[in-house]
Order: sequence, then C-alpha cells, then structure tokens
Amino acid sequence: MYQLDRNKVQFRFHQFSIHEDQHYTNTIHIHTGVVEIVCNAETLCKIQADYGVTGAFRNRPISEWLAKMNPSTLDYRRAVENFTHSCAAYCVLTYVLGICDRHNDNIMLTNKGHLFHIDFGKFLGDAQMFGSFKRDRAPFVLTSDMLYVINDGEKSSQRFHQFVELCCQAFKIVRQHGPLLENLFTMMATAGIPGVDATSVAYINNALLPDYSNVEAAAKFTRFIEDSLRYDN
Repeated sequence: MYQLDRNKVQFRFHQFSIHEDQHYTNTIHIHTGVVEIVCNAETLCKIQADYGVTGAFRNRPISEWLAKMNPSTLDYRRAVENFTHSCAAYCVLTYVLGICDRHNDNIMLTNKGHLFHIDFGKFLGDAQMFGSFKRDRAPFVLTSDMLYVINDGEKSSQRFHQFVELCCQAFKIVRQHGPLLENLFTMMATAGIPGVDATSVAYINNALLPDYSNVEAAAKFTRFIEDSLRYDN
C-alpha cells in the first residue's frame, strides 16, 4: 500500500549509479529528494478499519493481523519481537525529534511486524493546533492495541517490562550521541533547511534531558510511556 499526497509532496526520481563496491551516487538538493518504497506494509488505520467502525478502539486488530500474516507460531513470535523492538525505537525517536501529526494513517506496519512512521511534515514539536487545542499532546503514540501485541494479551506481563527497558536503553544510547545529533541540526539550520533553525537545536537539546543522570533519564522516559498510555485511555 503506497500513499502520497501529491498536493503536498513534490518529488523526482533519479537514477542511482551502483558500483561493484556497492557505493552509489546521487545528487540531492532543495528541489529533489529520495522516496523509499516499503513493500508488504499497511497503515494502522487500514488494519483497524478492517475490523469495523470500532476497530480503532479495540485491542486485538494489530495482533490478529500479524497472526494472519504470520500463521505459524514461530513466525508470529518473530513478528511480535520485531514489533516490540521497532515500537521501542519508534517511541524514542518520535519523542526526541518531536514528530507530530501522529494519527493512525501516518503509522505503518510491515507483514513481519516492523512499525514505522511516515509523513514528517510536522516535526520538532510543531504540532497541529485546533484553535487553542494541541493535537499531539502525548510524548509519543503508544496505544492499547500496540500494548496488546507487546504483552501478548490484555494483562500486563514481563514482556511489557522488557519493552520499557528497551526504550530506556535506546534513549540512553541516543543521549550518548547527543552532541552529534545537535551538530547535525546546527549544520542543517545554517544550510537553510526549511523548518530547521536555532530553536531546533535547542529543542533537541531539551528533549535529551542534558541535566539528568542516566538513571533519572530512564525514570523520566518511563513516565513518558505512562503518560502516552494515559492519553490513549
């Protein structure tokens, strides 16, 4: 399933020159870019819609869809593991980069359980507003149907604690590379990249909790997980 809003996205395809050493060349500038096609994937909106008008409010759609795509027990367990790890990465990176517009038509899932975000038009906390109401209020999207997959059921389990640990480990690693991330955004700001300026660097710095120890940062991110689940209820 491939979706592009042609009213918002302008793109051109360029031929890549692949050499024997697997290096490739391509010229990218302000009027060009690269579109990556991800095969065998559906949006969460489509997955939930297959279960009727209440699909988005049920716990089982994602789990049952993965089971349908992976009928053997071993393949399903691998898909759940893929989902858990990619969901942890999704939570950490969408928080750090302030990815907004996170509705279920902008979140996709591959047949093998890899979760990923599409549409990066709103980032660095630039949330859509409805009057004085901020659309993206939770630190990141973590819904009950995602949690159902992670827990392998409705009740909280050791699998959820492992998921929290994965998130905290990933956040720790990103924090360790904070200076590199800030330098990259500084270069983008000076290069005139749309939507990136000096405040972007400050946003990244604040998101990385520079004044927190690793233990304090892990506790804070655990609260982010709790807050995100609370917004879903």
